[in-house]
Amino acid sequence: MLKRILSAVPIIIVVALAAIFQSWVMVALAVALALATQFEIVRAFDRNGKPVTAYLSYAFAVVLAAFFAGFFILLQKGLDYTSWMPLMLLCAFVVLIMLVFIVSMFSKRHTADSVANTIFTFVYPQLFLALFYLLILGNIGDYCRMLVVFLMVLVPAMFSDTFAYFIGMAFGKRKLCPQISPKKTVAGSVGGVVGGLVGALLISMLFWGGKNLAGFMAAGAALGAISQLGDLSASFIKRSLNIKDFGKILPGHGGIVDRMDSILFCIPAVFILTIAGLV
Repeated sequence: MLKRILSAVPIIIVVALAAIFQSWVMVALAVALALATQFEIVRAFDRNGKPVTAYLSYAFAVVLAAFFAGFFILLQKGLDYTSWMPLMLLCAFVVLIMLVFIVSMFSKRHTADSVANTIFTFVYPQLFLALFYLLILGNIGDYCRMLVVFLMVLVPAMFSDTFAYFIGMAFGKRKLCPQISPKKTVAGSVGGVVGGLVGALLISMLFWGGKNLAGFMAAGAALGAISQLGDLSASFIKRSLNIKDFGKILPGHGGIVDRMDSILFCIPAVFILTIAGLV
């Protein structure tokens, strides 16, 4: 646990800088996450006999990050073309899928399985990150609103993970999903929902003046549950690939994807919750 806490410190510092400055630090964080997560996913597939058209997979991550950086800069200059971004993302997604088919057809190494594997690396985690880009771009110009949305993606998931760990250790007996994650318990899962609620409550009180408290609490509980589904989904992928972690860069956590698995599922959830007015 000490390793997990110590390795989380630099993550918290970088995230705090991105949240405070909301400028080039945000762009740098997004680009770094896009490339690091894609590297880990591609390597995990390739090392386990599931070939991926790696350079096209990396190209998709770079394109998404470049779109985000470009639109971010334009908005900072007062030029709003964000309505174009969803269409451009869709076009990039389709064009790169076409290229994956073309490369695989004329390659001796790649097969139809390579196509499926590569498309999967487009979707997980890159399309999740694309929604995060849209969330951030949609709130540029409103510092407090962007900060709250940014924190809602991160904090409830982190609190959920922490509460689930300690409550599961103290009271966990009945296994939640032993075939995927043997250590997770029902008690820990309930604790995770409570942790998400507490995290959202703190965000509302500290950064949103306590407004819409009930909405934030409901959103936090939902995110506490959804973040656990994200964690289990990553465990499901890892078991399918016969690996323990996606990487080793973060002692006690594994790789970047291992640390972000629960957060990734919170991104579309926060997107929907903002539309519903709960956040």
